[in-house]
Amino acid sequence: MIRLRTTPRAFARRSNSRRPFAAIAAALVGVALLAGCAAQPDISAESAGELQASVVSIATLAQTDAAAALAELDALEGSLDAASADGSIQADRATDIRSNIDLVRADLTTLVAAAEAKAAADRAAAEQAAAEKAAADQAAADEAARQAAEDNAEDDKEAREDAREEEKERREQEKEDRKEP
Repeated sequence: MIRLRTTPRAFARRSNSRRPFAAIAAALVGVALLAGCAAQPDISAESAGELQASVVSIATLAQTDAAAALAELDALEGSLDAASADGSIQADRATDIRSNIDLVRADLTTLVAAAEAKAAADRAAAEQAAAEKAAADQAAADEAARQAAEDNAEDDKEAREDAREEEKERREQEKEDRKEP
């Protein structure tokens, strides 16, 4: 029996992209489970065909949706249990297949956890960006309000000075008017 075990971190070091990791996980699913489901005397042809169909589905899902692949893996394990219970698969063969399922589950669980961590990091980054934008917008609004208040104060000062100047001119005019009789 072929057993492949590769740590997800080894692949993560080689590539920051999730796509290659998903493709590798899909290949791992296919190789590990197909090796465990090949038709042999200790497994009926019908059970082997059903299990292989599930493997293909899991491999396809692992490329795009690790959580769905995990759900399909659970269904595969249920089919394995049923086939083992009805004698379509001998107990030692079922144990070998379960071992492969466990290996694949560990890798898919790691993929799901990585996807969830990335989604959480993306949400946190978006929230941070929104908070920074809100702070920048508030700072701009505060600056605009300060500038407007400063402009209004300047306008009020000019208006008072103009009013004083007009009052001064009016008094001077009155003084001159009194001098001219």
